[in-house]
Amino acid sequence: MSGAIENDKKPVDNCYVCKKLSALKCSNCVKVFYCGHEHQRKDWKRHKFDCRPFEVASNEKFGRYLIASRDIKAGEILLKESPLVCGPSQITCPVCIRCLQGLDETDITNDQVCAKCGWPICLECSADKQIEKMHHDECEITVARGNKFSLQNYFNPHPTYQCLTVLRCLLLKEHSPDKWNKLFQLESHCDQRRGSAQWCNDREGVAKFIPRFFKCHGRWNEEDILKVAGIVQINGHEVPLTTPPFVAIYDLASLVEHSCTPNLTKSFTSKADLIFWAPNKIKKGEHLSICYSDVLWGTENRQHHLLQTKMFRCDCPRCSDATEFGTFFSALKCSRSNNGCDGLLLPENQGQWHGKWKCNKCSDIVEQQYVRSILDRAAMDLEALEKDNELQLTQFIEQYSKWLAPNHYYICDVELTLTQAIGSGDPKNLQLISNYQLQKKIDLCEKLLKLFRVLAAAESRCLGALHFELHAGLAELGRRAMQNKDNSFRKAIENSLINAEETVRLLAHEPIELSEGQICMQAKANIESLRVILAAASDI
Repeated sequence: MSGAIENDKKPVDNCYVCKKLSALKCSNCVKVFYCGHEHQRKDWKRHKFDCRPFEVASNEKFGRYLIASRDIKAGEILLKESPLVCGPSQITCPVCIRCLQGLDETDITNDQVCAKCGWPICLECSADKQIEKMHHDECEITVARGNKFSLQNYFNPHPTYQCLTVLRCLLLKEHSPDKWNKLFQLESHCDQRRGSAQWCNDREGVAKFIPRFFKCHGRWNEEDILKVAGIVQINGHEVPLTTPPFVAIYDLASLVEHSCTPNLTKSFTSKADLIFWAPNKIKKGEHLSICYSDVLWGTENRQHHLLQTKMFRCDCPRCSDATEFGTFFSALKCSRSNNGCDGLLLPENQGQWHGKWKCNKCSDIVEQQYVRSILDRAAMDLEALEKDNELQLTQFIEQYSKWLAPNHYYICDVELTLTQAIGSGDPKNLQLISNYQLQKKIDLCEKLLKLFRVLAAAESRCLGALHFELHAGLAELGRRAMQNKDNSFRKAIENSLINAEETVRLLAHEPIELSEGQICMQAKANIESLRVILAAASDI
């Protein structure tokens, strides 16, 4: 069972099983009363589906959302949920119809396809005797059209794939009504989407294409297809278990609201189950949130992405503060910095990122053209960087530090990459870098960890990777101190161990298919080695 029974000294209520008055309730969800453990165990088969430490609430602003029904400890899993439906991204090169993995040259050469419908299948899936059953629904509707699906080009986005995830959703109505009812209740933002470029594309490429291609006119009306397309866009989670990633839609997970400083992080199991968990403590009554965008983007970029993909403008505390909690994550240096002004430029009017910008020290005002010229050039140069080229990364930081604030998101993006590039590859490579490079790696990790704890305290994958790089740097620092018989080695090794343990805590739910899951496994092994070193040192 998920929870014990606790007495929180609140008014008594009826035991769910025998109706006797009791002050004891399930400690996990704190919603249901029991007279004792026997009746709690007796009711578990029913209660386990609702035993969660949150409640569904609603208002006009957020619609339905989730709030913590009790204090939540750091590390707690709040929700683990299987997808209602999975499918390829709307714009994707051809993928295996079953596992959604991109097709490689071997698959293409052997022309692996479903014998009945012609949809492509990878070699591994084609060997599975259950393949027809596993993609039965779209196979059946493809066979019914009278012609097999024929794929000629494996290397470019294919228009038929544009409708496949929507089609799978629509087929739930006939083959899985319970999932269909849950899915069709999700937000679609049909009114807001209507007339937009995405809506027009969905109308032509999905709503009109499905009846025409599958020869099923009248099976679904255009409005229902467009609504499902909206549900997929608004509620779809990108699942990075394959290359390219696929899309999955969940039920309760879709009720978790957005914040640019969320208190939950999400992970996926190898089977695409979604896990929401709390990296830090959450107080009872707090709204539960994740970020629908990328917390490591600047405010203007996050706002644009949310408006384009989720059809709303964010007004969370971070977006309402141009300084982003005093980090100046989106700021430029004053245009008079060469004349001694150490001020920073931000929008003159709060939230108007496309208007004039003003220095917070000398009040100098610059036009939007000045801002765009710097940011556009930086974005272009960033795109051209070789991510494992330490020299290029360092030169980018030196060049753009003339115009961008020290914590600017472009600077931090490159610094984050640089923490991994310094001494990357074989662990022995760390032993080959100079003391200067090693200290630079450590300093960058510490700077970014301090910054991201303010901006992205729930961004467990990024924080976990940073803690791992810091752990590796400190371990090498300790090794060099031991070689030099410097007593400071113990402190370096102890700090390395602390960071390795934090890596495991933050990445514990990442699957082995992802690099973060592999980092977690390596950190676990390194922890044992560090403990052996410390134990041996204590005997000296």
